[in-house]
Parts: sequence; C-alpha cells; structure tokens
Amino acid sequence: MTQETPKGNHFRPRSEDAAPDATEVEESPAIPALNSSSDEGESAFDGEGQGAEAASGSRRARRIAVRAIIVVLVVLSVGAAGAAVFINRSIARGRRSFEQSMQKAVENKGTTVEYNGTTYRLNEDMVSIAFIGFDNRTKNATAGYDVAGQSDTVMVVALDTKSGKATGIVIPRDSMVAVDTYIDGVYNGQHQLQLCLQYSYGSSHEQSSELVTQCASRVLYGMPIDYYFTLNVEGVGPLNDAVGGVRLTPVQSVPPAGIREGVETTLRGKSAELYVQYRDTTQLNSSLDRQARQMSYLKAFSTQVLQSAASDPATVLNLYQKALDYTWTNLGFEQFSYLISQMLDHGMTSFNVVSLEGEMAPGAAHAEFHLDADSVYRTVLETYYTPVKE
Repeated sequence: MTQETPKGNHFRPRSEDAAPDATEVEESPAIPALNSSSDEGESAFDGEGQGAEAASGSRRARRIAVRAIIVVLVVLSVGAAGAAVFINRSIARGRRSFEQSMQKAVENKGTTVEYNGTTYRLNEDMVSIAFIGFDNRTKNATAGYDVAGQSDTVMVVALDTKSGKATGIVIPRDSMVAVDTYIDGVYNGQHQLQLCLQYSYGSSHEQSSELVTQCASRVLYGMPIDYYFTLNVEGVGPLNDAVGGVRLTPVQSVPPAGIREGVETTLRGKSAELYVQYRDTTQLNSSLDRQARQMSYLKAFSTQVLQSAASDPATVLNLYQKALDYTWTNLGFEQFSYLISQMLDHGMTSFNVVSLEGEMAPGAAHAEFHLDADSVYRTVLETYYTPVKE
C-alpha cells in the first residue's frame, strides 16, 4: 500500500455498507511499463477548506469556457482580423498546455516501448480528457455534503490532433483498481476497490473529479490525463433534448421507459436518462449491460452533435450553455479554444468507443470487474502508440 500522504479536505464513503471490503493494492502483472511515474497516491489538493475555492474556480472555468466558444465561433464565422490574432494565440497556448501534458510521458519513459517483439512509438499528438458521468442523488452520511455518490461512467476521450481521430476508452465502473482512500480527511493509502468509489473520496465535485482522473490515468499505464469534464446524470435529459432528441436502435430493453431492444426510437427527456441509468441490480452483469447502453448512446449522441456542428458551429455553444448547470470541468479558455478548433478543422463527425476487457465476478458485498491487464495494455498501445516499421 502506498504510504505517501496527500493533503486536503476529504471524507470517507457515505456509508460503510456502500463500500465493498477493501484490500491493499497488489503488484501489477509483469507488463512493460509505459512510463515510470512515481506520483501514485499524491494529491494536488494542498491545504484545508478548499471546497469553496474549488467551486468558485469551477464557476469561473465555466464562464471562461463559454467565452472561448463564443470567440472561436465568431472568428471562424466572421474572420475578424483583431479577434483572429487573439484567438489564434489562445489556441496556440491551449496546444502547448496539452503538449506539456504529453511531454510527461516522454520524459518518464521515452518515446518507444517493446511488446511481443514489436517496437511501438508514442504518438505525441494525443490529447486526453476524462469524461465522468456522476450520480449525486445520494449524500455523504458522515459529512452531509451533496458531493458523495459514485461515478457511474468513466471514459477517457483520446484525440489525435494530427489526424482528427478520436477514441473513447470506457473503464467499467466496477473495475477493481488502485483507489486513493481517506478517513476523516487523513490519507489512508491506495486500496483495491471498485473504480466508481473513487469519486466518493473527494471533498468537492472538483476534487472528486481530479481523483477519478488520476485513477483513470493509473489504469491506462500512466497516460497523461490532466483535464476532466464531469456530467451529473440529471443533465442527460436536458442535453438530449437540446439536440432535438437522440435517435438510435436500443441494444437492450428498458421496461420502465417502454424502450424495446432492436426497435429504432428517438429518446427524449426522461427516457434518455433511463436508457443510460437503469439497471437490474439482481443481475451480476447489470452494470456491464448498462454500460453497453451508455456506449450505444454516446456513439449516437456524439455523432449527432458533431454532424450538426459541422454545418452549424453554434450547436456547440447552445449545448454548452445548456450543460452549465450539470457539469464541472478544469478545461480553461485556451484548452477549449484548441479543442474546438481541432474539431472544426478536421471536420469530425463521429468517434469510436471501446471498453476495457475483463471478467465480472461476485465480490464479498458487490460485483467486481477484474480487468485483463494484457488487454488493457494492448488498448493503450493501439490508442496512443503506432508500430515502428522496420
């Protein structure tokens, strides 16, 4: 178990029966390391009582993001010379911030790794953002804060800024991973727990998002992920309706919403939320079944948004304005400017979504998903690396 002690205002999970029995972190399988980062267990949260400051920072980040989108859209649509110079500089700064993030991987391990007799080179044009789907409809029993709950969806969006190819890597919520734990604000080491529980150890939505983002990076063999975008599940319906509803062919039936597998439908309002949130907890694989629906929804939703944005860039602004009441992010002006410019420059109209493989098994109290380490490693190689031709 890691013994380094991050500082910060944290709390234990909202109730003892909500958290499965913890075990100390075991050594990872013998797979070549993609980097040699030594900051596992370290926290970016220094000092006490930072919840209000973090919340204030989040509100500023949201306002900045809106301004970024507005300016980018105005420049791209009108081409105002003075504004163009300003936004181009912002885009350049955003690009450098992501490049600095990727540079960490290069400095820690270099640009190449060997696997099964093949040399792979790190793609330094990659940008990664953690997308976190969060359910806040429960409160922390010990602290009374409405920042408990769990992260039901964790997806790392990896964008190749050179080719425009984007891949969403979904990490199953019940994956048994190294989770940073705290008891009454005191760091208690890393324990092997379900990934979804990592969110409950933050003292604010922002800190919880940071912890989940760091955890996702560890799962993906240290790939740098410095930015997150967290969505409250209550925002699914409003965002869904903001794009006129999402049309898809359900991969499973959802009885409470009257949704039938294989019957094409347009999801609206509450039906969209139920499609991505409902699960039959009497079934061992219920979280994986729900994940399959979430993946089908994300593909349909993102494709619809990207195709609309290609003809009407204001779509992004309208959607972001609707999302303000349901999201948290540490993406600033420059990062948003850069990402939007890349999306528009490459004419992105869809992106691929994959899930990490493993095996579901019953645990002492809750289901446990045991990741296939070799499969996870191959996914990282396929996403962030390219084979070196001899």
